[in-house]
Amino acid sequence: MPTTELLSTGDYVVIVVYLVGVVAFGSIAARGQKTSDDYFLAGRRMHWFPLALSIWASLTSANSMLGGPAYGYSQDLQYVPMLVVPILAAMFATCLVLPLLYPLRLTTAYAYLEKRFSLFVRCVGSALFILLRGGWLASVIYAPSLALSAVIPLPRVDAALAPFAELCETSGSTLFWIVLVGLGAAVYTTLGGLKAVIWTDVVQFFVFLLGLVGIWYVLFTELGPSTLLRELGNVPRAYAGSEIDAGWGERVQLDGSHSRSFDGTPLEFAWRQLNTNGTNRVNVGGAATSRPTFVAPDRSTDGEPMTLTFALRVTTIGDPPLESPPAVVNVIVSDKPQKKRIEPPPAYHHRSHDTWLDLSLGFMFSTGVTFWLLFTFLFLSFLNGTATDQVALQRYFSASSLVESKRAIWFNALCDVPLMPLLFLTGAGVLVYYAIHHHPDVPPDSAQAMPFFVAHKLNLVIPGLAGLFIAALFAATMSSVDSGINSMSAAVTTDWYRRLLVRDRSEGHYLAVARLITLGLGLLATFVAIFLGRIGEIWQIAAALMGFWTGPLVGIFLLGFFTRRANTVGVLVGAVTGLICTWRFQQAGGNEFLYALVGLVPSMVVGYLVSVTTPAPDSKQLAGLTYWTRTHTE
Repeated sequence: MPTTELLSTGDYVVIVVYLVGVVAFGSIAARGQKTSDDYFLAGRRMHWFPLALSIWASLTSANSMLGGPAYGYSQDLQYVPMLVVPILAAMFATCLVLPLLYPLRLTTAYAYLEKRFSLFVRCVGSALFILLRGGWLASVIYAPSLALSAVIPLPRVDAALAPFAELCETSGSTLFWIVLVGLGAAVYTTLGGLKAVIWTDVVQFFVFLLGLVGIWYVLFTELGPSTLLRELGNVPRAYAGSEIDAGWGERVQLDGSHSRSFDGTPLEFAWRQLNTNGTNRVNVGGAATSRPTFVAPDRSTDGEPMTLTFALRVTTIGDPPLESPPAVVNVIVSDKPQKKRIEPPPAYHHRSHDTWLDLSLGFMFSTGVTFWLLFTFLFLSFLNGTATDQVALQRYFSASSLVESKRAIWFNALCDVPLMPLLFLTGAGVLVYYAIHHHPDVPPDSAQAMPFFVAHKLNLVIPGLAGLFIAALFAATMSSVDSGINSMSAAVTTDWYRRLLVRDRSEGHYLAVARLITLGLGLLATFVAIFLGRIGEIWQIAAALMGFWTGPLVGIFLLGFFTRRANTVGVLVGAVTGLICTWRFQQAGGNEFLYALVGLVPSMVVGYLVSVTTPAPDSKQLAGLTYWTRTHTE
């Protein structure tokens, strides 16, 4: 396991100073707020440059800073060619959506749905957004907390929280960091509102870039680009299954025979038990073979099932010998084991790490990615993020003019073009580094590999640089958490509390309520984040939680924007159909990258067909509210 000496005292000082500075900045930004518009829209006076950096930091940094490298480390480089997606989304938003919405002077995007359809549709759209961003918010709290537990392990916390951590399928250290990260972001967001969010996002954007520069300095000086590109396709993959059931005292055989190399050389095997506390320790015979055996412990007094966790790493017999990342298998020892054979590895296991494009049509009902799956998922995600999502639209609405809003969108898109591929390449660089420079304590979770590399290497270059990167992790998290909390609070306060529950009260009342709702949402997201370890790798978690709700939400807006015929009954029936289809697809084991498409198509098709067979909307629901009847404003 990782040592407790990865970070120095100077690193902790950098982290603490950064966190205190962010909270203090949020407090300062709170001054002068008198209305809910000040709190949610920064008084509609923001310049395009901080808006652009805030949009980028909010929508991409938290999950991407860890999920991107984790994917590049454990999978391949198929995300890198997706450079065109943010440009297409920006074109869609600036040419078709923003000229329609900006003149309406909205606080939330879902107020548009009431004007175009009805109050009920507004509530449905707002609810879908809250569910979508609520799950996303929990994932961006979970991701860096998982990473921090690798570089700042807390053995006493692990021991104290062990029973609850096992229930959540995570570690006590991870739970501790989830609470600290979630509450920290919630506090300064509650204090400062959107203005604090935007300006702290600007600072966090540059801290994030500095962290990446430090990583690539080490990779270039110790590997060089030629070594990285040459060896990436030769790094082997280890595979040991995922779960084996066994009885007490039973002889168990592990199976790593499906592991493979990509340069045609034989493999050496090395097995290691990860959880060796107390009665969990076992003696593995033949740990240097593909199929070692051990005897499971005898039945404990209480008879509760016991989980034994093993990691397999394989190494090519060549020059240089390349070592794989760890593959983890859990052996569940209990009274009534269900005998299961070890499943063969998924198709992507046979794909080398340097694969840029996989044009096959597979993976519809399994876990994995191809070009078509990635393009579909990313395009719909960016489409939602730039054209229908309150997180982005709230910033567009806070700009001083439509021109400033468009500039922010384009600058954000141009930032995505180089920075997003760089994140995935960073994971690939860390993979090659540890493939060549073997390290026994590389974490088994792919989301922890890059933070471990940072703590392991960066302080050898400049003392305190690792601490700055950990601060960048906090930056990445907070820039998304603060935006998500603030936008969700705007939806709850404006679409529900102010519109339905308590009307015609003073602005001071709504401002106070907004702060309470913001704090409550932060606490709720932190609680949900505790249980996300059950879903899978961090890049899968983000895709699943967001994709489930994206299709129906985008479908409602697209029908409103681009059809004159869509009406309340139609879009509601379409949205329900889309949700049912997504749920059925998910239950059938469908790929999480297709959730958004599976929900979008029936939402639009059924929504339009039902609208055609029911009464058409009147002229008030069309004037200035569709692309064909919009008001031209600059």
